[in-house]
This record gives sequence, structure tokens and C-alpha cells, in this order.
Amino acid sequence: MEKKLLFSNRYEKDMDLFDDLPDDMPELSDIDDAKVPTLDDFYDYMNKKHRCVPNKERIANKDQFIKTVSELSENYKINADLSEFDAGYIADIYLDYANYCGYIKKLLAILFVLADDISFFDGHKADSDMLFSFTYHTHNVYLNNREITDF
Repeated sequence: MEKKLLFSNRYEKDMDLFDDLPDDMPELSDIDDAKVPTLDDFYDYMNKKHRCVPNKERIANKDQFIKTVSELSENYKINADLSEFDAGYIADIYLDYANYCGYIKKLLAILFVLADDISFFDGHKADSDMLFSFTYHTHNVYLNNREITDF
């Protein structure tokens, strides 16, 4: 599951209101490290139990997803990363608290419709208020021979 960065756009902000917020999380000292699987354990499990099968229809329609991410970022100077991975594409869109209306709202709505998975994160580490992560699958994904994609 190697990710390949297709593009990464960053634009300078006019002003930053959140310079004084902490960048790190507090320590969680009550977690027993011996019971937590390692990253290598996770990768071993995924390599043994995970497979992807190309989906011709989804592959044929990927360009709309890519174009929408690119247009949103480049035309409206919105920070974004677009990456390709073994089962599709991930678009990370970095937004600040604002009123998004008009054509920007329509482009965001298109991403919400096209995306198979949507995740919302705190964006402060990337100098934004929110990180929206949109995943578009070009493959049917199976874990333990059970399909986990939901188109």
C-alpha cells in the first residue's frame, strides 16, 4: 500500500490567527506498549490478508475526481495533496473555518459525492483549521476474502 504523491499545492495565508496553539498532544502514559501491535505487525497482516481487484468502471471515472481536486486547489488557492495508492486516490484538502459558497461549494459537493470514504481531522499541524481526506477507490478491496469497499 505504497502512496505516490501526484501533486501538493501550498498557498500563503494572509493572516494566521492560531500561532499560539500547541502543536503536540499530551502523553498517554497509561498505554502498555507491549500490548500494542507494531507498524510491522500491521503491514505483515495487510500483506497476507489484503488484495485489490481492478474495477473498470471506477478506473474510467477517476479523472473527474482528479480534475475536481486540482480545480478546487489551483483556482481557489486551497492547500491540497493528491496521492495515488494501490486501490485508488486520496485527496487531502486543507480548509480554514469559513463560509464556502458558490462554485467552491459545488466543487466540495462533487468531492463528497464521488468519494468512497471521507475523514475529518484537525488541520492545525498543517497550518489549517480542518483536513478533509477524500478517498476514491479504483479497485474493489478485500480483507480476509471479504469485500470492504462500498461504492
